[in-house]
Amino acid sequence: MSRKSTEIIRILSLLLCLLCMATAALAAVPIAVFPLQDLSEGRNDVNLSLTRVLESYLEQNDNNIIGVDTVITFMANNRIRTVGQLESFNAFRVRDELRAGFVLLGTVIQRKERPDPTFALYLSLIRTNDARTIWSYSGSVSTAEERNMLGVNEPLSSDKLQSLLLDEMFERWPWQRINEVQELEAVNIDSIRLEPKNVRPGEEINCHVKIRESWGAHWAPRVFFKVDEQIYPATVSDDGKNFEGTWVAGEQSSRPPVYLLLEWAQYNRTETVLLGSYVIDDLPPFLELDLRGGVVYEGKPVFNRQVAIVPKMIVRQTLARWRLHINFILHEGGDTAFVGEMKGQGNFPGSFIWKGNKFYGDGTYEFVIEAWDRAGNFARVSKVAEFIKELPTVALALAKSEDEMVMDVDYAGKVPLRYWRLEMWSKEGRLLTKAEGSELPVKVGFTPPDAGPNQEISGFVFLQDALGKQAKIKVEDFLPELNKVPDKKEAEATGVSESWVDEF
Repeated sequence: MSRKSTEIIRILSLLLCLLCMATAALAAVPIAVFPLQDLSEGRNDVNLSLTRVLESYLEQNDNNIIGVDTVITFMANNRIRTVGQLESFNAFRVRDELRAGFVLLGTVIQRKERPDPTFALYLSLIRTNDARTIWSYSGSVSTAEERNMLGVNEPLSSDKLQSLLLDEMFERWPWQRINEVQELEAVNIDSIRLEPKNVRPGEEINCHVKIRESWGAHWAPRVFFKVDEQIYPATVSDDGKNFEGTWVAGEQSSRPPVYLLLEWAQYNRTETVLLGSYVIDDLPPFLELDLRGGVVYEGKPVFNRQVAIVPKMIVRQTLARWRLHINFILHEGGDTAFVGEMKGQGNFPGSFIWKGNKFYGDGTYEFVIEAWDRAGNFARVSKVAEFIKELPTVALALAKSEDEMVMDVDYAGKVPLRYWRLEMWSKEGRLLTKAEGSELPVKVGFTPPDAGPNQEISGFVFLQDALGKQAKIKVEDFLPELNKVPDKKEAEATGVSESWVDEF
């Protein structure tokens, strides 16, 4: 055989060995090793020393073993007085009480030292789910069979022979059949109630567990709940199927898992079952509130049509419920009048639109968002805004300066002004003056038309504020003296005519 072929065979052998080791590591199903019957001493004698050797041998080769000491306790509890065999109902009890997937039974058929040391052993592996024997082994060995040239390393006692026999047995060990059986659950749980799921520090937690099948009174375990390495005793119902316990949540935010802990003192064995977890939350929701759709005037939002109320969570989390309510502020720093509210479950919608329905009129309104998370932590945020429905207006004043008239225009609205325009016309349609801009007050001068009964003046001021509200104000309505006709008697008395005379 070539060197290359030899190397390939060596690599394949190594891979096969690793595969066998990986397969063996998967065998996590517990196997209960029962005491070996020894017929060489008597019909019902027990060979505990060899049983412990067999137990240690299997453990060292990656089997999950329930030791013989635990099995002897089980036999005593269930009054099993014979070895080498096991009734079906006791195999089922091994499954239920010891949670073992298999039972290993065995008998030492022959063991002698003279004239030639001889050792014979029979083993059987029983599956506890159906009490069927899935594998058996029968082997014997003697020094007569193991003699070699010059007697080098010959087994000279039955103790040496048993090691040879165990090696042969393990070569036939049924790994595949063992791996087909899933590890049994410690508890067959029917229902779990863990509440509340979200709590604040120091609040009480309650857990109730119901199982489908209870244990017999002689081997029922002690039952506890385990949380954060703390043990809390469980109250057990009379039928042994219901466990209930309470404890107080910790002081820091966390998500502690909850376990059901079962302790069989007689078997020196404990089992834990993960039940679930709950959330300890000591932080309220972090909220912000935006008011959109208006303008900011003197540090306060101002609206005239509708306001978009936009709640935000700085740290995203699930809410249990929320509430939006609107109040009318009757006077600064004083009482408020309730306007309306809206409530809901879960998280906020994207925004709320309020159009001023059922409002008290122009004034200051308070918008309040309240939220409760699933642990009951409360948060509140509010903002105020001015609601103004009235149209923009101006204050006008008229003065005479030499040969012209001067109109003083001042803005009298609460909302910032965006644009204004002033136009003055004679009755015949002649434009007397025109001005526009974005800021007030302003003074606008114009030359009045010739006096006379037909020389009336008209005009308007157009306004648009920052909210988009528009108003068109007739100047003559505000300043009626523009078209005032002088009294004739007054003119004759003074000898002065107030009328303009065309000298051409």
